Amino acid sequence: MSLRHQFTQWILVSFALPSAAHAVGVAPVEGVWTTHNNKAVVRIYSCGAADCGSIIRPGNNAIPWPVTDKKNGDPALRSRPLVGLQIISNLSPESDHWKGVIYSPKDGRSYAATFSRLNNGALKVRGCWMFLCRTQIWNPAK
Repeated sequence: MSLRHQFTQWILVSFALPSAAHAVGVAPVEGVWTTHNNKAVVRIYSCGAADCGSIIRPGNNAIPWPVTDKKNGDPALRSRPLVGLQIISNLSPESDHWKGVIYSPKDGRSYAATFSRLNNGALKVRGCWMFLCRTQIWNPAK
């Protein structure tokens, strides 16, 4: 087999992996979730080739609820409302989890993130910046 043929096969397999991972049974993450400490309710949904997530309402423990994205690094975005704000983007399946980007209105930063379904139905959300990571457990919203 020629080197060119091997390279072509590698490229085809590489592009097929995300779809294959989804077909093999990566647990879905779409749905409505209550974030850590019940601060907000987030809907994860399909938005084209990847999944996204937006805040749909404050949680029960959101007092006082910051109404706008006041910690955003871009002053022009600080007046946008948190309800409706897309905080998860580019979410796609990997081998046994989902990878994407999550934005934290708490500090106005975006983080590389992984999402995994737990056996009890909860969602494990892990956001990392460089080597510093934080994990939260989100539960299905009621």
